[in-house]
Amino acid sequence: MMEALSTAVGMRLHWVQPKTFERWFELRAGDSLYATLRFEKAFGTLATAESADGIWTFKRVGFLNPRVTVRQVGAEANLAIYQPKLWGDGLLQFPDGRVFHWRSTNFWGTQWGFADWDGNSLFTLKPGVDKPKLSDLFKTQALVEVEPQGHALAELPLLVLLGWYLMILHQDDAAAATATTTVAVT
Repeated sequence: MMEALSTAVGMRLHWVQPKTFERWFELRAGDSLYATLRFEKAFGTLATAESADGIWTFKRVGFLNPRVTVRQVGAEANLAIYQPKLWGDGLLQFPDGRVFHWRSTNFWGTQWGFADWDGNSLFTLKPGVDKPKLSDLFKTQALVEVEPQGHALAELPLLVLLGWYLMILHQDDAAAATATTTVAVT
């Protein structure tokens, strides 16, 4: 049974990948499950995100004008749209005017998170786990550090799930670019 993310105040949250080559992720603190993210196909961008607060779908659409649509499961209308910018950051916009900024939280661009419109950080995703094991070597995992202002936000579950989705897409894009460059060089 999933627990509400609002009950995880002060806990060490981790995105874990239970099986190395499956695109299925769980947000956990110890033995407690808070959310899941599952890609529907091995190479597609459609994913289902679930928490105690709701179930959403995320999908990257568009080629010249890429964006990510956010919908409640079964809905035809977009709940929000994420529009990336040139350097990896971007804006998540809701129809009612609420906006959240996806941005790097460190100089090297290895840690990311959402901030509110005033620039207040809501949470940060940091690659890795507290106690790495050899079996984690080829898994995609991250620590989630929620800021105090993030815990009070009703959109926090959706933002944490979407943030992890964006991290996975970024990793997939980087791997594809590396493979393309390697093939082009040889």
